[in-house]
Amino acid sequence: MKLTRSVHLNPFLIFLIPLVDLCFLLLLLFLVSSSFLLHPGISVNLPFSKFTLGPQRNPIVVSITAGPYPLVYYRDQQIKFEDLAHRLKEDHSTDRSIIIQSDQLTPQGSVVEVMNLCLENGYSVVLATSPKEQ
Repeated sequence: MKLTRSVHLNPFLIFLIPLVDLCFLLLLLFLVSSSFLLHPGISVNLPFSKFTLGPQRNPIVVSITAGPYPLVYYRDQQIKFEDLAHRLKEDHSTDRSIIIQSDQLTPQGSVVEVMNLCLENGYSVVLATSPKEQ
């Protein structure tokens, strides 16, 4: 006696199910591993602000560390404060925007001096902040 199936499986579905499963696993892998990426740059504790500004296009990043003698980094390279004006004049950026990343404990005078140098050379200045309190 020959038994027949009432439900016929499409052979295409047999190959599609593992493929969808693999896609979900890859998506999960990328989501989990993206949180482990290291962000290069200078380590500064940014001050908190609940207000945000849209992303800047090709900005120049100037970082200022905390301490009695703050260090200035221009495009991730440590420079002397006196050389910053020269570097800003040499740089022929099209967007002319600068993001200043200063530590919470950086003296305000140092931040204002860097900001004034940038404004004197025709750059628009954005102060970087952290969206969450640390």
